[in-house]
This record gives sequence, C-alpha cells and structure tokens, in this order.
Amino acid sequence: MDHGEQARREGRFVFECSWEVANKVGGIYTVLRTKASVTTEELGDQYCMLGPYKEERVKLEVEILQPDSSPLKYALDQLRDLGFKVSRFYLILVV
Repeated sequence: MDHGEQARREGRFVFECSWEVANKVGGIYTVLRTKASVTTEELGDQYCMLGPYKEERVKLEVEILQPDSSPLKYALDQLRDLGFKVSRFYLILVV
C-alpha cells in the first residue's frame, strides 16, 4: 500500500458519501471507521468521506486541515461560495 502516491500521480480520488460518516450511531458508522483506516493506508489523502457537518462531532473527532490539493481546494471554495459550510478534516481514528 502506497498511501495514495499512485492515485495522486494519476489524479484519482475516491469519494464516499454517507449520513453515517458523522452520525456516531449504529453498525454502519463502525464499518465506515474501520474501512477508513484500511482505505487511507491504500489511498491516503485521495480518499474522501462526505457527510453532514455536525459541530459537536467536529470538536471531538476531527482535526481541521487546509486542502493541499488544488482540485479539492477549488471544489471546497466553490461550495463555500454557494453558501455551504464545508471543510477538510483529518478523521481521528482510534483502533
């Protein structure tokens, strides 16, 4: 596993959209957390999970980062211009 080096060179991203990404209830959340750990080993920063912004979860479970990828930064800026509250986060994975 190369932590996303090949995907980065090829300009590939993987986006996973789910309400459960930010909803710490039930089995699907547990599966997503486990999958995130394995998938980031393979894809690094090229793996993106999308879900609702929940302020109370952000304070406890993520580290806010600035996008280092031009395409991702551009996309987030466009969404902000449309009025969406978006950020790039590093999900703190506790195994």
